[in-house]
Amino acid sequence: MAIINMSDLFPVRKSFTDIVSYATDEFGCVQSFTVDLAVDVECGDLITSDGAEYVSGGDVLVVVSDAVSAGDAKTVNVLRSNAGLVCIKSDALNVEGAVKEAAIAALAAKGFQMAGFNTVFTS
Repeated sequence: MAIINMSDLFPVRKSFTDIVSYATDEFGCVQSFTVDLAVDVECGDLITSDGAEYVSGGDVLVVVSDAVSAGDAKTVNVLRSNAGLVCIKSDALNVEGAVKEAAIAALAAKGFQMAGFNTVFTS
């Protein structure tokens, strides 16, 4: 008899509150964005404004949608940087290493505040 791994049957999916620790306007900081997606994305993934997977540079968007499959003219919810204060839990982003460091720098340059996953933001 095989043991069933529940994570295989019911994968853990992140949500807005897993990515954002604080926002002055939780609704206004999310923008619906229609783009031709090159890859499947889910909450916490990083893409560029043309729908490609983020690898470096200043063109970075944080996905806060549930799972969205790759394809033409897909609607994806992303964080807006010009919607007041938005504090992102940088540990929850779905990238690692140099890509994560580049993303954190680019997001900070856009005006996002960055914090660890289990931190409380205080101004």
